[in-house]
Amino acid sequence: MASAQITIAGTSAERVYDDLRAAIIGGEYAPGERLRAEALAARFGTSRTPVREALMLLEGDGLVEIEPRRGAVVRSFDPADLVDLYEVRALLEARAAGLAAARIAPADLALLEATCERVEGLTGNGARTIDTLIATNEDFHRILIEAAGSPRLSAALRTVAGIPRPFKTVFWNDASARARSLAAHREIIAGLRAGSSDRAESAMRLHVLNARDFLTEVMRERD
Repeated sequence: MASAQITIAGTSAERVYDDLRAAIIGGEYAPGERLRAEALAARFGTSRTPVREALMLLEGDGLVEIEPRRGAVVRSFDPADLVDLYEVRALLEARAAGLAAARIAPADLALLEATCERVEGLTGNGARTIDTLIATNEDFHRILIEAAGSPRLSAALRTVAGIPRPFKTVFWNDASARARSLAAHREIIAGLRAGSSDRAESAMRLHVLNARDFLTEVMRERD
């Protein structure tokens, strides 16, 4: 994954990769939907070669499957896939939080605090509110992961970041889930501010596993 990104850095393939990844995670393409190179090339204003390179990277991220005679399709996640995704995230993001406790700059701590204040100021379940909550949560995790200062860990986390948009929406529509997430973010920040790798790591692990448990409960109710 990392080596492939290096080869295409600065090219239109990198741009297609970033934009298409955001579109898939954002729910513009449904699970199982075919991704036609011609249509994508037209959408992104490029040739088919950068599109094919981007699709190969997305396959490495676990967001796309390239099937014989069918081409690229958006990957469908079954419940076991999603639980596994969260459990891997719990390991990797906990490590990122532990590293960040020793490396994070005061300016990044201030940015993390600002995300919490933004969440506290949001009420209701309107589409715009949910979009802002999702984006703000992503900002929190991105800032922390970058503060860990480990390019390899960041690359590994990108492969498990593709949580489907419908689940994110269900999560942020739930008031108790919101409150638990905000409390977890505050505790993670406290660990970072204290320079305690153990505290930050434990708080992050619990935070991600709580999201896994919420997912499991939602799936059980749907069944």
